[in-house]
Amino acid sequence: MWLNLRRRFDQWRKTEANVGHGNRPRRHLRGAYYAALWALWVLTGTLFYAYAPESNLGIAQGFYMAVNIGYSIGWGYPAEPYTMYLWFSSFYVILGASLVAVALGFFADKVVEDSDDWFTNLMQQREYEKAIKDRRYHIRLLARCKYNYESIRAILLWMVWLGIMIMYSMIHVGWPFREAQYFAISSLSTGGHWAIPMDSPDWFYAVTGFFAATGVPIMAIAMASAATLLIDKGSIQATEETISKDVTADELTMLRRFNLENGDGQIDRAEFIILCMVRMGTDPNLIDFISARFKQLDKDNGGTLSMREITGGIATASLGGSSSSLQNGKSQVDGQEAV
Repeated sequence: MWLNLRRRFDQWRKTEANVGHGNRPRRHLRGAYYAALWALWVLTGTLFYAYAPESNLGIAQGFYMAVNIGYSIGWGYPAEPYTMYLWFSSFYVILGASLVAVALGFFADKVVEDSDDWFTNLMQQREYEKAIKDRRYHIRLLARCKYNYESIRAILLWMVWLGIMIMYSMIHVGWPFREAQYFAISSLSTGGHWAIPMDSPDWFYAVTGFFAATGVPIMAIAMASAATLLIDKGSIQATEETISKDVTADELTMLRRFNLENGDGQIDRAEFIILCMVRMGTDPNLIDFISARFKQLDKDNGGTLSMREITGGIATASLGGSSSSLQNGKSQVDGQEAV
């Protein structure tokens, strides 16, 4: 039973993953490029703060310093020993904020994809909920967790990072849990309200720098993921209610503005689809823009576009037929729908 549900979910996931499949290699390449930039950013800051004149912090504390300054965590120690470093640090902070924004940008790409496919996602979610409706509670809970796996994964990874920072600080420094969790959370949120002791060994500086360097973007993505779980994504029932409402006078005025309703009391299928698209959030200005483009293509003002008009003058024979053949195909489709 559970395996069957899991198999169905995996099939839906593959279907959803195929949307925008052509952009995936480009996205991975872009991710590798920004990861290399991030590594170069960390290395540059580490070497500068480790070996710059009047610094001599060493690699471990230089790395810690690079993360501290670059992410604006503000642990307080070490401090810039020379005021001329402030120019470099200011530029370094800007780069660090930009790289965190890049990490959120990758997450935003996924959010935009989900918003573009919101209706497909709602349909899949409804079918999935039907499949688990009569199952036991723990099966429904596991199914919902798997359905929201991508968002939950980021949150779990952030919790693992917090747990590790809490444990090693409690073990080495001897902090109670109250102080250790405050150190971990304030560090990854770039608050920096609770710093490690100044006399900590180099390895402790290096470990803290590593978990902060990776944990700050992880926490940013985790918080954004948690927000997406709380966002109301709507439902199929709400969509049906929206498109089933009576047409209002304002909507008729809008259709006339787009030359989609001429006062004859008739609205065809294409006009009704456009009306419902506007109801579901499509910007009316976009419809107006598309309508203006139609008028530009409709050279003879016949209200329809020939194959030659929509192809910019390319011979219709090269496209497998004339405009009449297109009309015949349309008639056949309409006939099948009528049956």
